[in-house]
Amino acid sequence: MKKSQVKRFRKLPSANRLSEILVGKPEKYLVIYDSRLEKNPSFKAWLAKFNYKYKVKAGESLKNLESFPGHIKKIFKLVSPFSSKSLCVLAVGGGSVGDFAGFAASVIKRGVPLIHIPTTLLAAMDSAHGGKTALNISDFKNQVGSFYPAEAVILTKEFFETLPLEQIHSSLGELVKMALIQGGSLLERVNLSEALDINFIWEVLPQVIEEKNNWVAKDPFEKTGDRQVLNLGHTFGHVLEGHYGIPHGLAVGEGLIFSCLWSHHRGYMNLKDRDDTLSLLNDKLGFLSPIEFSKRHGKISESRLLKFVFEDKKLVNAKSLNFVFLDKAGGPFVKKVSVQSFVTESQRQGWTRT
Repeated sequence: MKKSQVKRFRKLPSANRLSEILVGKPEKYLVIYDSRLEKNPSFKAWLAKFNYKYKVKAGESLKNLESFPGHIKKIFKLVSPFSSKSLCVLAVGGGSVGDFAGFAASVIKRGVPLIHIPTTLLAAMDSAHGGKTALNISDFKNQVGSFYPAEAVILTKEFFETLPLEQIHSSLGELVKMALIQGGSLLERVNLSEALDINFIWEVLPQVIEEKNNWVAKDPFEKTGDRQVLNLGHTFGHVLEGHYGIPHGLAVGEGLIFSCLWSHHRGYMNLKDRDDTLSLLNDKLGFLSPIEFSKRHGKISESRLLKFVFEDKKLVNAKSLNFVFLDKAGGPFVKKVSVQSFVTESQRQGWTRT
């Protein structure tokens, strides 16, 4: 699988600059963008320079398989006539817009060039890279998709500077996940930083992306299982995200706490490494312990927990799933565990009620 070029800009680049990045110059750019961006004067001025625009409402409903044919009909009507080499899709938005636009680009004329311009830090760190696109079937997430890496990923700092504080905090869940997976200089930079603000995140973004791409390169089409380590914190995090509706990155941060505690309980992680990791997650990054989380949000029932587990793509069969543990920072590994042991551990830690 080819690796996307990653380019950083202070402001959105012009069409001419984009053409310099691509191999070959498309005749038409189709900008698929989050409708909320129209409130941004800088984006509106940039968008006005493009002839073909398709506005969407971001969110999981955008990814519904049932509505996808209607979108494609409108897109074809908008840009026809065109060839697979004359059209380039620009996906401008967060993760759901990137998933939708990426899948569309992968199937239009059997594939047209794609450029991701993520407008959230989570998308900039995670979903814009690695080539995965996805649509949902009813309530089941990411069940239909393709591997289709973008020609380039454009990171624009001005988008990130206007994000609310909650989104910046949420992005730290994915950032520290990659730091714990690497366990090297990225983790050291997080530990030593005085302010985990947008300027710090902007500086370490290339390193976060490089670490993800290193794992993707080992298992580009998810055949060997190596890439599953990128799901560290996600199995339990997806439960919290789905049940409580909390932002993805915040849920991942809580999922990292779950993974750390379970890794220690099973004897994989020693006490010092556990305490150091929990100190980073709780004290420095502000994620909640199981007790604090339950006080604030309440406990999840076992039946609801199982509902989300059985929807998880890491489920091996009805009785087991693949879970990412840590023996230390920089030592992630995947192990098959029983669903019942997962439930029991959530009860032991205090997240779940019987």
